[in-house]
Amino acid sequence: MKSLHRAIDLLSAFQSRRELSVEELAKILGWPASSVYRFVRVLRDRGFLSLVPEGKKYSLGSLLCELGRAGGPDLPRLARAALERLAKETGESSFLSIRGGWEARYAACVESPESIRFTAPIGRRFPLYAGASGKVILAFMEEEERRAYLRTVRLKQLCSSTIVDKARLEKALSVIRSRGYDFSQQERHQGAWGLAAPILNEKDAAIGSIAITGIRFRLPQKKLPRFISLLKEAAGEVSGKLKNGRTGDGMKTRSAGS
Repeated sequence: MKSLHRAIDLLSAFQSRRELSVEELAKILGWPASSVYRFVRVLRDRGFLSLVPEGKKYSLGSLLCELGRAGGPDLPRLARAALERLAKETGESSFLSIRGGWEARYAACVESPESIRFTAPIGRRFPLYAGASGKVILAFMEEEERRAYLRTVRLKQLCSSTIVDKARLEKALSVIRSRGYDFSQQERHQGAWGLAAPILNEKDAAIGSIAITGIRFRLPQKKLPRFISLLKEAAGEVSGKLKNGRTGDGMKTRSAGS
């Protein structure tokens, strides 16, 4: 029981700061650094803590984010109708991605009816800096968080068009914020393109994204304006449901005291 209390104390230290090193945690908690390191190692292995991109500090892990969401709105359910409509009207695969820490994961998908189509396993995680689904989340992240991410992340060449220069990435994020969506080609997957728009919470910060993704040889240049319009409408619909506390069946969620 003592170990459980100490683990809770360690996690609670992140209420004051988003990122902490072992040395900083030891100072806050008054523990030996060796003890902090043992707890941090276990909590990281179980998904409760994540090592930030630079590799020297820790932040709360994606598992805690997912546990927090478990008591809140069911985003895959909220987005299902919009995803089905997008796939039907565009003929391409539609995806819901949800942010978890410095990453995002595929949370729901409606696949294209085409025999050659883009697919990805539900639950697969990916970095925020590459591909439309991640970059649109990064662009609409709260400013303080976005700056912290850009300070620490190491941009890796994942595909032929991955942006690996931070100045270029910041410029791209500014463009995304101004137009409300992102279009990418071959940033995370060779031969694929993606269009994505953010899902925004009540603070207008992105908690996820909705995307249309297809194969590059079938890129519908003439249809892109229509696809963008459909995508922004779908993302706005899901954001509206989220802000209004709607469930997937149109009912409002109720608080524990109501």
